[in-house]
Amino acid sequence: MLRKHIIILALSLLFSFNVSAQEWDWATSVHYSVGLPIGDLKDFTDNTSGRGIIFEARNFRSDQLSIGFSLGWQVFKDRLEGTFSQDGQDITGTQVRYVNTLPIMFTTHYYLGDPGSVRPYLGAGVGTVRSLQRTDVGLFSLSNNNWHFGFYPEVGVFIPVSFDMGINVAAKYNYGIATSDSFDYTYLALSVGFTWLN
Repeated sequence: MLRKHIIILALSLLFSFNVSAQEWDWATSVHYSVGLPIGDLKDFTDNTSGRGIIFEARNFRSDQLSIGFSLGWQVFKDRLEGTFSQDGQDITGTQVRYVNTLPIMFTTHYYLGDPGSVRPYLGAGVGTVRSLQRTDVGLFSLSNNNWHFGFYPEVGVFIPVSFDMGINVAAKYNYGIATSDSFDYTYLALSVGFTWLN
């Protein structure tokens, strides 16, 4: 009889622990990101970037909805031969082209499924993108740095590995709108990272 009560008590405590563990307020993430340039950015640096990182914080307003912010950094690099023209200057030689993009976004996400399960989600971000563009040719260096209005749609999935941690896999279509002296900075960011829940 005592054994039965102990089992019932243990199951009750385990169930209440699992329920309370799902009531998260915040999710913070660190992601490794691969960037695939698109459009004008691809014309400037036609190489996939394996140098990217994304930091995110999301505040859950309900089981399905979160708001937060995202900070990213993606570095593109290309090396080519030819003549490069900028600001009325023509320089011929081996060119090394760099682009650093730093998206800074306010975000919102909508989650499918129940807390504690594998959860696909849709998201969006809006904010600004800092672009740092440089071309090195021999001893010469030409740069063009700008702030852009930016946004992205996102699709992803959160996979829990414990009650307070999981793996996040996502794809973002980053878009930094052209300025008067700069082209669009558009790329697809494929990321995977760890998420901590608290």
